[in-house]
Amino acid sequence: MAVYPFQFSFAVSYTIEENRLSVTYHVKNSGDEVMYFSVGGHPAFKLPIADGVGYNDYYLLFNKTENAGHYPINAEGLIEKVAQPLLQNTNRLPLSKSLFYNDALVFKDLQSNAVQLKSDQHPAGINFSFKGFPYLGIWAAKNADFVCIEPWCGIGDTTVTSQVLNEKEGIESLSPLGEFEKTWTVTTW
Repeated sequence: MAVYPFQFSFAVSYTIEENRLSVTYHVKNSGDEVMYFSVGGHPAFKLPIADGVGYNDYYLLFNKTENAGHYPINAEGLIEKVAQPLLQNTNRLPLSKSLFYNDALVFKDLQSNAVQLKSDQHPAGINFSFKGFPYLGIWAAKNADFVCIEPWCGIGDTTVTSQVLNEKEGIESLSPLGEFEKTWTVTTW
């Protein structure tokens, strides 16, 4: 309570139906004042998915054409206020290990609410749906054989921040006894 002074309950439910995994976050404010919070996921997917396919053979295919930059993370772990161009009138982001050498790609205000992880070299892939999550992170550790597709309701502090919780970009709030739910899904093929 000294660090996070809110009464709450938090649960995560996992549902598997055939080739689809749904992950739902359940947050409840059990206190008697407005609660501020953020929630997001950090799922990782092994690459390559299939033998005989290289990491660089994979790409992310957004379900809408995007004109979106990513917001870099500086050495102090703060998110820059100005985006760097990345997706220019395209729905395709080729993957390479060097893409993540400067940390995660942070996206705000994407048009898409789903992205496929796929390769033209093999039919196996995934569809990742993040409807209702306003931020998306794409990340991998340096030279790792995985990629994380991260749906977020909020983001880390920016380089210009008041350090006041209820002023934080992307912060969620719940009235006393209020409830919040968000779900992301992964479908394999």
